[in-house]
Amino acid sequence: MIALLKRATPCLAMALTLLLCAVEAEARLDIRNYYSPRNRERPKRRYTRYIVLHTTEGPSAGSLKKLHANGEAHYFVDRDGKVLRIISRGRVAYHAGRSMWDGRTNLDDTSIGIEVVGYHNREPTWSQVRALRELLSDLQRIYKVPDDRVLTHSMVAYGAPNQWHRRSHRGRKRCAMVFARSTLRSRVGPDSKPS
Repeated sequence: MIALLKRATPCLAMALTLLLCAVEAEARLDIRNYYSPRNRERPKRRYTRYIVLHTTEGPSAGSLKKLHANGEAHYFVDRDGKVLRIISRGRVAYHAGRSMWDGRTNLDDTSIGIEVVGYHNREPTWSQVRALRELLSDLQRIYKVPDDRVLTHSMVAYGAPNQWHRRSHRGRKRCAMVFARSTLRSRVGPDSKPS
């Protein structure tokens, strides 16, 4: 493109530059605010160490209604790639529940939660992949979260002691398992996986 701009007439160079700027502007992620009524009551997060990916395990409308009412995610990525902000990214969203990773517990306090409309065993749409790639890139840059700290809910969820397990234990949660696959991870941005 640069070589083409160097050889072009000034008018053509200007037109190509404007076209390139228009294409880049179109490709930028459009995030709309759809704040939960719980947003203002949530405490500010001291720091961000992780990004946790979720799948709604249900259709868009009902999932969004529940997430919005309860403030259970920072972001919601719909099937058409539209992204809604439900809880301010600097506040705590209650998305991870009983969670643990690398010796840390209660990851709600140190993570951003992204809900993707879909199921743990189904590929997201092309629009979701594109939107998630850009969203993750922005969040990882802002909070300096490395690829190996982009986790799935299935990786961090654990169960409480019960009649079958005397101690806290790895649960059977499947949420967002699809994003643990190397091929899909690289398509949405992170190149490396958590160990």
